[in-house]
Amino acid sequence: MIWQIIAALALGITLAVFGLIPDAVSASLDTILTAMLCLLLFFIGLDLSQNRTVITEIRRLGVKILLLPLFIACGSIAGGLAASFVVGITPAYGMAIGAGFGWYSLSGIMLTTMVGADIGTMALLSNVFREILSIMMLPLVVKYFGKIASVAPGGATTMDTTLPFVVKYAGSEMSIVAFISGVVLSILVVFLVPALAGL
Repeated sequence: MIWQIIAALALGITLAVFGLIPDAVSASLDTILTAMLCLLLFFIGLDLSQNRTVITEIRRLGVKILLLPLFIACGSIAGGLAASFVVGITPAYGMAIGAGFGWYSLSGIMLTTMVGADIGTMALLSNVFREILSIMMLPLVVKYFGKIASVAPGGATTMDTTLPFVVKYAGSEMSIVAFISGVVLSILVVFLVPALAGL
């Protein structure tokens, strides 16, 4: 599965670089991506409806289900802080980039507007790489750290783009946990990125 994903990504980049994608397709990419994502989520919903233990599991976990995204947020921000010293940027900007939680389109735009194109580009690239690496590393994460750990790498993207991969490698029982975690982190991005960048 990982090699198929990498091959598809490489094919898309190659076709775009050589101008082999029709202009109509390029102009409608957002619409096409949204439609494909909705289709994936539809099938995940079908799969989820077959699993009767999911609702029981959510009731069992209760408020604890919200602790997971909070721990993921703390880890991502701490990672951004540590990385800021390695790459030589202001610690507040490093934490703000970490607080993007994989939502590259929003965090990149926010930081470009607030700080500048250099930090915005760093946010875009680091969060794009987070999403790609999450997809590639998920089988290993599940194997060595368990199913619950599969929610952490994708961050905010576990509510959409990386959700199918969490389900594939960790099972449908993790879909609700991953989705809720992604929603909570997506909400936090909106508040934490500007707050941390303004420190």
